[in-house]
Amino acid sequence: MEGSTSNYTNQTSPSPNPVTTTTRRERKSHFSVSDDNVMMKQVVDTHHPDGTDIGVDPLVHMVEEILRRASINASIEKDSNSALAHTDIAKLEAKSRQNNLVLMLNVFSHTIDKLAREMSFKSLSTAVDPHTRVISLLHTVGNYDWDAKMALFIAAFALNYGEFRFLAQIYSSNQLAIPLELKSRFDALNRLIHLVLELTQCIIQFKKLPSRYVSSGEAVMDRAIRTFPSAGYWNARAIIAIATQIANLTSTGDEYWILGSVTESWELASLAHKINNLIEFLRKQLEECRRLIEERKEMEVKNSFNQLFDTVHIDNMKILKILLNSRDDPLPLFDGSTKRRVSLKVLRKRNVLLLISGIGMSRDELSILIAIYCESRIQGSRMDALYELVWLPIVDPNDDYTDALHAQFEDQKHSMPWYSVYHPSNIDHAIKKSIGDRWHFRSKPILVVLDPQGRELSPNALHMMWIWGSNAFPFTIAREEALWRDETWRLELLVGGMDPIILEWVSSNFNFQSSYDRY
Repeated sequence: MEGSTSNYTNQTSPSPNPVTTTTRRERKSHFSVSDDNVMMKQVVDTHHPDGTDIGVDPLVHMVEEILRRASINASIEKDSNSALAHTDIAKLEAKSRQNNLVLMLNVFSHTIDKLAREMSFKSLSTAVDPHTRVISLLHTVGNYDWDAKMALFIAAFALNYGEFRFLAQIYSSNQLAIPLELKSRFDALNRLIHLVLELTQCIIQFKKLPSRYVSSGEAVMDRAIRTFPSAGYWNARAIIAIATQIANLTSTGDEYWILGSVTESWELASLAHKINNLIEFLRKQLEECRRLIEERKEMEVKNSFNQLFDTVHIDNMKILKILLNSRDDPLPLFDGSTKRRVSLKVLRKRNVLLLISGIGMSRDELSILIAIYCESRIQGSRMDALYELVWLPIVDPNDDYTDALHAQFEDQKHSMPWYSVYHPSNIDHAIKKSIGDRWHFRSKPILVVLDPQGRELSPNALHMMWIWGSNAFPFTIAREEALWRDETWRLELLVGGMDPIILEWVSSNFNFQSSYDRY
């Protein structure tokens, strides 16, 4: 797969050696390489991006919804029951996506409409070969980058998809009445549509990679980028093939597919094979890019995390945003007292206690902490103004965030009267590692104390909270030493809870020797 990427450059096939005798298979191979080189050169020659950068996510999401609803198989249907699907975050993202989509359709409606006319089912009855059609389509979107080209292709295809949706609905409602040959062809079309969408998403994912961590000049990115022309070409070829077969079915009826030629069935299978190979290759490059990004991001965060706490800030917002809101969520916190989402501003210039733990925090530990917290709030405005408490749920990146784990997180979050990070994904993986490195968090809960400017007052004040509650504020080493100095090292402190008889002796000033003599 990787070796085939050289076909995208302006190469010429090697000249046959007149002295060497070649077999028919070898001559066929030479012609195939030459044809591929010429074909890819034509594709590359259509590509003249003018720097226009568009966020294609809303457009692709719309297309996926259209094709998902029309698809016979559920293979491209998204999991609507996932843990995040019904959250407020998802609703906000959906609303934003809808607004962006309206804007995008206004800007690109002319291009989409032109592409749709070129690949319309009715126009495919002409005798223009698929390759020529694809090159024409590529010229139409020549000024866009490859992610935008592919998004516009599938958008134009979806615009013409109504006829196939009608056929799919008939098929879905009466599968037993459909001949096996027709079912097989429908399944092949659905699989190819799914692969076209998947390949489009692969290209889009590369565009989203942060260039500060992995640049286009690196080997892994170069291998991927040199594959983009082939990906765009074969996706367009697949769309033309799908549209052609649908056009033939709608014009000639079931008999066309039932008696259809082996060549047409082979074409669908061949295109599916090519696109699947491209997807597998690009996925490997994408995984490698993400691995590099994660490593470099972790190193960057690790180098800057400690420095961040050594820098003087006017307030605590910068530090809290990095710790609690790597996703730039406008409402990253959940207020346990009101059961509503809030912004980070509620913590501005406040003393903040960060309760860092896994999702499975001990009920006993949690109940004690809740009692101490609630007691501090009952004591009045003085105690209430001392600090705010925020729970940071740390999920092991090696663990799958299942629906069961999400339910456990939600249950624990709602049982806490203080603030919590709204969703564990708000805490970046690199930040989790830095938290572990700086504050030695592994699995047991810790309580990190930050002052109103974000300076670290204590790396773990949990033991102080257990012993003295909110009276230990501001939870510094100096305050802890003062509290211990104020304690009277009495016998009650040493034997408290061991034996009530001993405490009775102490309180009554009994003579120990005479008391023992009586026993």
